[in-house]
Amino acid sequence: MKFYAFILLTLLCAQTAQANWLDKVGTIIDTAFASNPTETKAELIATSAAEHKLPTHWRSYWLNEPEFGARIFLADTGKISAPVLLLVHGLGQNGLRDWLPIVPELEKHYRVIMIDLPGFANSPSPKAKLSPTHYANLLHFVKPYFSHKPITVIGHSMGGAVTLRYAQRFPEDINQIALIDAAGILQRTAFVKHSATDRIPVNPEAVPNALLSYAIGLQDFSNNLIEKMLRLPDPTSVLGKSELAWGTTLQGYPNINAALSLAEESFASAIFEQTKPVFILWGSKDLVAPPRTGQLLAANLTSSNLTIIENAGHVPMASHPQEVSRWLLANLNTLPNSILKPAPQNTSTKQNYTCDHSTGDTLRGLYARITLTDCTGVLLDGVVADELIVNDSVIEVQHSHFMAEQISLTINKSVVMMTGGTINGLVKLNQARIDFAGVNLSNSTPFTISAKSRLVLSVSRASNNRYLHSDLQLENTAY
Repeated sequence: MKFYAFILLTLLCAQTAQANWLDKVGTIIDTAFASNPTETKAELIATSAAEHKLPTHWRSYWLNEPEFGARIFLADTGKISAPVLLLVHGLGQNGLRDWLPIVPELEKHYRVIMIDLPGFANSPSPKAKLSPTHYANLLHFVKPYFSHKPITVIGHSMGGAVTLRYAQRFPEDINQIALIDAAGILQRTAFVKHSATDRIPVNPEAVPNALLSYAIGLQDFSNNLIEKMLRLPDPTSVLGKSELAWGTTLQGYPNINAALSLAEESFASAIFEQTKPVFILWGSKDLVAPPRTGQLLAANLTSSNLTIIENAGHVPMASHPQEVSRWLLANLNTLPNSILKPAPQNTSTKQNYTCDHSTGDTLRGLYARITLTDCTGVLLDGVVADELIVNDSVIEVQHSHFMAEQISLTINKSVVMMTGGTINGLVKLNQARIDFAGVNLSNSTPFTISAKSRLVLSVSRASNNRYLHSDLQLENTAY
């Protein structure tokens, strides 16, 4: 079952039993607060890698750590004096074993450190909230055992989100990071819509126009239903009032614990304030963390690049280990050169474009005004325009810039999904549904909403210091 679809199912099941759930919360909280975590001693305890079905030449350890008050399992390999790579795994009970296919190449050049995060594989599940912030604090605690110099950190899936948070909180620990199919970056609604409906190809050559229009209509209908479902009350919000209650309730379900904790956090500040070089790798057929996430990361991380592995899914280390190993060894310790941040162009040869009752058009280049009326499956890719007007249409916008100083976008009874890019002026919404991810808006209050509209905003930024990461339904207001 897909990552967030599973979370959604969990929440909906909990909703149907909300009364019983809430009755238990009081008892859970009392039990949690009555417990006193045992004091731990921070020392590495050597153990046998072979006992844990790991390569016999690996070194392995137990470590009692204070962040969760838990015992964790660690392993390392490679020359002790070599530069350090810290590998951070994602969800799933494989834990550090997810990295096994690529370690043989990496250990020839680096000292490779791996951890079973608390709750996964060999590390017991603590009575705690398994959040990226707590995991980042744990990595900061572990790092000095293996290096007193800045290190390279590589995160996969949830581990990518943890790595971003680690680099934000403790930049002195790190010299560079790599993200492989990082999960949990999109706002929850945007993520679930992708997981439940996938993407319709916005390409008239791949799908005939008549079928494309029909298919996009079905997908949009599904997305609308999902948005409405996700506005139901979330009974887990009660547990959010106490991390001990959260951890006690979900101790036996570490995947759910970590997944729900991941969905709660916004990584906007970790992205826009990132100062370290970032290398990003994605599988083109990832059904868990959509490639859209990689695109928004590369568009907003100042020193970054994005590489796509064709036909790879969510775990390219397993399906394409040689490609992943080669990519890491070729890129680490070089300067990223992003190809996804096109600068706005200054030229006098701007043109107007009008679309009326059309399907599957693709626009690129420089425009003065773009007007779309009753158009379906339109893609704006790398567009630089003064103004965009969308009426009764369903469109997608990637890495585009809208430069008008007063009103840059007018969206009327339409659906617009935008990834990356910038908007200089206001965005006017009227009975609209927008899904913005990694978008930079120049105004501190960029949206003017008349009739009721839906705003799904993922790791976006208004002005230079206001982060937008929410799912809102607004009318007759500015936001």
